Amino acid sequence: MGCARLRISAFPTIGTGSDAHKWKEPPKPLPTSASHCWGADTVAALSDKLLPERSDDGSIPRFTWWDHKGTTEWVQYDFEQPRKVSRVGVYWFDDTGRGGCRVPKSWRLLYRNDGKWQEVPNPTGYGIAEDKLNSVKFDPVRTKSLRIEAKLQPDFSGGILEWTLDSGR
Repeated sequence: MGCARLRISAFPTIGTGSDAHKWKEPPKPLPTSASHCWGADTVAALSDKLLPERSDDGSIPRFTWWDHKGTTEWVQYDFEQPRKVSRVGVYWFDDTGRGGCRVPKSWRLLYRNDGKWQEVPNPTGYGIAEDKLNSVKFDPVRTKSLRIEAKLQPDFSGGILEWTLDSGR
């Protein structure tokens, strides 16, 4: 009886014809950790490949350091194998007008080298603009761990909607 109310919006088609659609596995989030994550948010949002329309986009998952304010916080990717990276992009979460999160006061990108955290060499600048992916290029590094270290604005928290990586190949 319960199936009488079940609605199926699409039936997968297996084959090679014009009506066939190949199923795509959803992207797996990168292994991620953080200094703190608000219970209603998720670190998986950082690498879910969902780019927002604007910095206060509430239609996609997000990561925030809420309710930490004015502190230095971090998020980190840990890779199974060393990975070459030469550019990252960060889409900051900012809910001005309805919440307590703002773009950070400042941030930097660190990589683990011989067990020590070091800033990436020759970064082009750490953007904090709203409503866009803020990209920073740097001399390529090969590492198993990358970390964004953000200094939150006084009296405000902060968050990230998406964090992208590029090897610059």
